[in-house]
Amino acid sequence: MSLELFYTNFMQEIYSEAEVGSKFNEPVFVEKVCDYLVEQAVMENYNLCSHKKDSLGLKLDAWHRNEQNGVLTLIVSHYKDKLETLTTSLAMQISKRAVRFFDKSLDNNFYQTMEETDLAYPLVRDICLKSSEITSIRIIIITNSELSKSIKSIPSVDSNNGIKINFDIWDIERIYRIDSSKAGKESIEIDFKEEFGNYLPCLKAFSQTDEYQSYLLVLPGSLLSKLYDKYTERLLEQNVRTFLQFKGKVNKGMRNTIINEPNMFFAFNNGLTATAEEIAIYEENGNTMISKLKNLQIVNGGQTTASIYNTLKKEKADLTQVFIQVKLTIVPPESVETIVPKISEFANTQNKVNAADFFSNSPFHWRFEELSRRIWAPSSEGGLQETHWFYERARGQYMTAKTKLTPAEQKKFEKINPKPQMLTKTDLAKFYNSWEKMPHVVSLGAQKNFGKFAEIMTEQWNKDDKPFNELFFKESIAKAILFKELDKKIMKQSWYGGYKANIVTYTISKFRHMIDGKSKLFNLMEIWNSQSLPAELLDNLLEIAAKVNEVIKDTPQHVTNISEWCKKPDCWENLINTYVPLSSTIESMLIDPSVAKEQKKEAATVQSIDNGIEAQKYVFDKTEQYWKKMQDWNKASFVLSHKEKSILDIAAAIPTKIPTEKQCLSLLDVEKKALEEGFHFV
Repeated sequence: MSLELFYTNFMQEIYSEAEVGSKFNEPVFVEKVCDYLVEQAVMENYNLCSHKKDSLGLKLDAWHRNEQNGVLTLIVSHYKDKLETLTTSLAMQISKRAVRFFDKSLDNNFYQTMEETDLAYPLVRDICLKSSEITSIRIIIITNSELSKSIKSIPSVDSNNGIKINFDIWDIERIYRIDSSKAGKESIEIDFKEEFGNYLPCLKAFSQTDEYQSYLLVLPGSLLSKLYDKYTERLLEQNVRTFLQFKGKVNKGMRNTIINEPNMFFAFNNGLTATAEEIAIYEENGNTMISKLKNLQIVNGGQTTASIYNTLKKEKADLTQVFIQVKLTIVPPESVETIVPKISEFANTQNKVNAADFFSNSPFHWRFEELSRRIWAPSSEGGLQETHWFYERARGQYMTAKTKLTPAEQKKFEKINPKPQMLTKTDLAKFYNSWEKMPHVVSLGAQKNFGKFAEIMTEQWNKDDKPFNELFFKESIAKAILFKELDKKIMKQSWYGGYKANIVTYTISKFRHMIDGKSKLFNLMEIWNSQSLPAELLDNLLEIAAKVNEVIKDTPQHVTNISEWCKKPDCWENLINTYVPLSSTIESMLIDPSVAKEQKKEAATVQSIDNGIEAQKYVFDKTEQYWKKMQDWNKASFVLSHKEKSILDIAAAIPTKIPTEKQCLSLLDVEKKALEEGFHFV
């Protein structure tokens, strides 16, 4: 696909969401790109504000403040009605608007003369009253224009109060390039000599015959801080503890060591475990040094990284004596999905979550992906084409599947798998937790919300995997339709004045809570069967949303930031205790719990049969040689019980003996035990 065609498709999506020619085109563009930046781990969350004062040369469209590291991200949009080129002078002009916004916000008079209903008010007030908590500022220009090839970067500047301001530009070509890549994300490419002035000394920790290359190195604290300053959360995407929001009491100890005993940090700290997809080595006088790394990931040591960065920024600590040991493994792109989560899991054995590698290789995700490829969604009203809801178990799967096809096949693929029906792991978490009455968790942002979702799914899967069946999939898609349809309508309501993301999740949670009060269950299958929301349901949801809008804005006296208030359980409690009428038209969409229980029982029975069939296929695909090898291994190790050995003997005798589905399910447990005890098939 060419850039021009991508641009056309991209803009059509915006027009369809905003209604062609409406005043909402730019806000929809801003929200769409901000969602994309969250997906790319550029920022954790965002707040829309759309603040513009031409007379003062100010403009700001969205913002995010990371309270943990003090980084303030300001988003300023440059939106045009056709594909144009963003020149150097224009980029400088746009960036200055955001700089002026920040500098103006330092003035008491600015926020005191603003209406408290202004979406930028909480930010302006915080900048004025809490500027000492801001460690650095990042201004991101987002544009549907194409960046001029002459622009390499915008030089950093200092704000009026001396805070360093860095700039970044996300243009349509950059989005197109990432969207067209198989990885589905922007590469992290580090040139140590060019960016930081020196190569990075290391020791090789592998032999020529090893499948993977590993290195040991010592990283200066100042260099680690610079890396985190530039790439932020993107360095930690594969970090289990960061993703699952593990919290310990380590940070204070690290901070004290950095400030009081920096020379002891290396001795006290466990160091980092890291991976990269590619490495370039420079050798001189017998010394091995790292020149370049591609897609560096800190899979263990997120707290160490953040602690060093925060102590430098907030405490102005001297890092010259702070060093960190690093174990670096080079994992090629084709092995990242399987190897990196294992490295992360084994490096994080203290993590309390059993399925610590709840990423793309989790059995839950494999199951949900398989269901998404197999189950056909009914055609929408007036149509004949049945479609799939394409689940991206791993980032970039949708594009990878398309690029393997001819142009004619790609068109067919898109008809069967419409882009609007593609959903990611974080999407699924958002839809699920909204329905499960956790709007305050959803409001925390994609990553933290997914962390909660991971804990819930892991616990449930470990108890019993059979509830994750066709019914679960169809009801999950119904929740997706519910969320998406409501999301489209909110911005067009006369009462709307911002905080759409919060309003949508709180509305769905409130709706579910209201239904629970009737001791009945909502029939999600009605949405699945029609692939849309009944008009009377959408009307009632919008009535609830109007009330939600009032309640979340009615904050306690000490609270001015509504987005932050929506992250608190107290905000949800307020809404729970607020009466909102449920339309009588919804009654026909409710079912008795006994009916739902029977549906779930039938679906679990079918899944149990499917599990047996899948297990039998797996056992036969492994072939008798595999099971004979395990049999020989057990004769030397004596690990398996008599019963386990008997089941293994049947598999090793294929095709003379045929294991039943039940025996094959047991054999999977035997295999798991053998692998954990050291069995290896070569």
